[in-house]
Amino acid sequence: MNEKIDTAGFNIGNIAGNGKAGNLLNVKGMKRGNWSYFFSPMVRFEENGRNFLFSHSADGNKIKLSSLTSEGEGQVFIDDKWHWYYNSQVPFVENGKNYIFCYSNRGNRWFISELSTKWDGQKEIKNGQGFGKDYDVMIPFNENGKNYIFAHSSSDKSWFMTELSTNWDGKNRIKEGRWARFYKVLIPFVENGRSYLFAHSAQDNRWFVSELSTKWNGQSELRCGNWARYYPSVTAFVHLGKPIAYFHSEKDRRWFMWELSTDRKTDKDLNNGNLDSFYDTVTSFKENQACYILAQSSKTKEFFICPVL
Repeated sequence: MNEKIDTAGFNIGNIAGNGKAGNLLNVKGMKRGNWSYFFSPMVRFEENGRNFLFSHSADGNKIKLSSLTSEGEGQVFIDDKWHWYYNSQVPFVENGKNYIFCYSNRGNRWFISELSTKWDGQKEIKNGQGFGKDYDVMIPFNENGKNYIFAHSSSDKSWFMTELSTNWDGKNRIKEGRWARFYKVLIPFVENGRSYLFAHSAQDNRWFVSELSTKWNGQSELRCGNWARYYPSVTAFVHLGKPIAYFHSEKDRRWFMWELSTDRKTDKDLNNGNLDSFYDTVTSFKENQACYILAQSSKTKEFFICPVL
């Protein structure tokens, strides 16, 4: 990975604007603000061609659902709280409708609900007891028109995959296993119609790319490496038909963008820079064919929305 600081192209480098050389200031189109809560996770979804954001906070188990544009938040549809904090949330689409799977390490329970502006934030379609251990990371993937979950635990580094639907009983698993490291960063992406996984660990800053399917053994890797930093704040989006990931590190607050691919030829930064703060949580969305990043800092609760490509 290229560690050189590039001040060309997409830059949200030094959004504080201190005027030091090598920083682009006053980025056109950037919006900034503060929320009363730090939200993580943040789940973006689309309804009738519009973007919406479902946000959850560990502070009082706050939940909020609002419209989302490049100008910021709009109409608020849900402003409430839950009994438990649900650290893992996986959105999925079934028969053209949006749903969300939520898992709570604290409450050792899960539920599936509708995800829409008509949802009251409380009604559950299905729920059940948890899986007996903490599953800190859960990601969705699709195979032959079916939805699946890949889940990974920090407690014993185990993983499992299962089909995900509104009929799931929370018990049946397709495959399970254990890794040598805990990979907090898991990003699913699609290349030439096939699903793949990008994983990144704080241990040795290791990363790997692998197949992501029900036939995968959970061990074989297509390629791997180690970075100079650990990048825990990540979001991915598709630009010009290619999956792009935005990575952000707490160490010197560096960020970069990278094409997710099985091909080593893509192993160079598309853009990079440094921010004024570390923004722990991040998501992305599209508006009028433009890509945007929404990120928030747990320290200051400040957020920004910025065009990226």
